[in-house]
Amino acid sequence: MKEKYKKWMAKHAHTLAGKRVVVTGANSGVGFAAAEEFLALGARVTLACRNPERARAARETLTACYPTGEVDTETVDLSSFASIDAFAARLKESGSNIDIFLHCAGVYFPKEPVTADGYPMTVGVNYVGTVRLARAVEPLLPPDGKMIFTTSLTDRFGKPGKQPKKETDAAYAASKTLLSAYVLRRAAERRAGEPSFLAVHPGITATNLLSPEKTTRKPWFFRLGHAFLFLFTHSPEKAALTAILAGAGNGENGDIIGPRGPFGISGYPHKTRFCRNVHRTAEHFPDEDLTLMLSRE
Repeated sequence: MKEKYKKWMAKHAHTLAGKRVVVTGANSGVGFAAAEEFLALGARVTLACRNPERARAARETLTACYPTGEVDTETVDLSSFASIDAFAARLKESGSNIDIFLHCAGVYFPKEPVTADGYPMTVGVNYVGTVRLARAVEPLLPPDGKMIFTTSLTDRFGKPGKQPKKETDAAYAASKTLLSAYVLRRAAERRAGEPSFLAVHPGITATNLLSPEKTTRKPWFFRLGHAFLFLFTHSPEKAALTAILAGAGNGENGDIIGPRGPFGISGYPHKTRFCRNVHRTAEHFPDEDLTLMLSRE
């Protein structure tokens, strides 16, 4: 981790010694960077990933940098209810509270069209699977715990009432609009004794989200897009500071935290606001039945 990020955390984040943090999608990109930063603050970190081998490789990298840090791995596939439920059951059986749960896993232009349970893959992972997991693990968080959801700047463009025919930008934006709306409503409905609900968006950064191994994007598009993002946006390490401010800084129930730079694309994090599109979606949000939202014209 760069020294300047350590200095920022020393000023804006408190120690997490004795705390447990779970991060989904933690084997690469913003999820991995957030896991490292939570580990640097003294937390015990669980890397929850779809691919066990990549999770183990990420753990080896982190333990090499932080030999005294506590890092373990878990497997969860957000495109499968069975995997989600089994993962949540294992966390419950472990017997220890989870102080911070960061939902960072997601898909973009996925190769598979539908989830194991029949949902369109993008909304099925980024919204349906994420919310199912959140509901399953919520009882494991104490009243001062924090449930943090990684959303996107694209939530201002999503149209959840119209199901996209293909798993493309429109599907991604719709999934993130739904997720932001869920956080906004869930935070408003929070009762005494329940954890806080917060959203973060990392701005725009160069990760492997567009990797041809994971998406239908062509290799040339990935290389060109990655080079552009690397040159003109901020690093995953800096992008992940939004989660640090939410979890170990001054983040409070109902907050959304994003980069403070122009248009929220990059920069150090600060508290911002949910966009009007998210507020409108939250106002008309079906309480339980997502299929109604997807089929509504």
